[in-house]
Amino acid sequence: MPMEIITADIGNTSTLFGYFAGGKLRKKVRIGTARLKTQAVRALRTQFSLKRAEALVIASVVPQAGRYLRKIVPQKLNLPAFLIGSDIPVPIKNKYRNPRQVGIDRLMNALAGFQKYHRPLIIVDFGTAITFDVVSGKGEYLGGVIAPGIEISLEALYQKTALLPRIKLAHSRGILGRDTAESIQAGCTYGIGGLCDRIIREIETQLRFQPFILATGGYAAFMSKYCRQIKAIDPDLTLKGILASYQAFKIRPAPIENHG
Repeated sequence: MPMEIITADIGNTSTLFGYFAGGKLRKKVRIGTARLKTQAVRALRTQFSLKRAEALVIASVVPQAGRYLRKIVPQKLNLPAFLIGSDIPVPIKNKYRNPRQVGIDRLMNALAGFQKYHRPLIIVDFGTAITFDVVSGKGEYLGGVIAPGIEISLEALYQKTALLPRIKLAHSRGILGRDTAESIQAGCTYGIGGLCDRIIREIETQLRFQPFILATGGYAAFMSKYCRQIKAIDPDLTLKGILASYQAFKIRPAPIENHG
């Protein structure tokens, strides 16, 4: 079957579009999620070969934005659009107590990660929030942890204090800052790195297995210096999970039951 698919990962801060041909990611385009209504149609029309694409497949943690894209793309671009979780089921057993509470991006990461490694995983996603998602050796989504993300932490320090400045994240020269900016950088890099390592150790202790640690998200490569248990980085994991969900749907379109 044709495998020229456009995927859309709608996050709280930004939306990442990916163009897959022959199962491989050929091109990516990122725009701010707040600007979807003004920029999405133009970006898709100018950046991708729509005549060759079979569909746009969407995973969204912003429900309103996902519904908008699903509606407007067929109207404006004559391209079928599918929303995962609504039009397309997620082909993974979800053992969350309330399966609907799991962000669709986390399930996409779990699906793509297990398809690639076929082993127990902890997937650390450095996005607006930092999420830790656990996948069993059977490919089941077991649950996870959510912590404040890097940009949230930096912005909170600026917004909630009188004298601390807004800074951009950069690699710390060491743990001991010699000015305010360096001190904040050290706190966010070493502090969040230490948080990651501690959470991973606690998960391993509770579940009594040694999972493979896989990182994704915009800050994954940056934070790999500080989160020492990361074994591999795949910045495109969510997009790959979206493609995998669509492929499974094409083969077996019947709904897949999730179990709490």
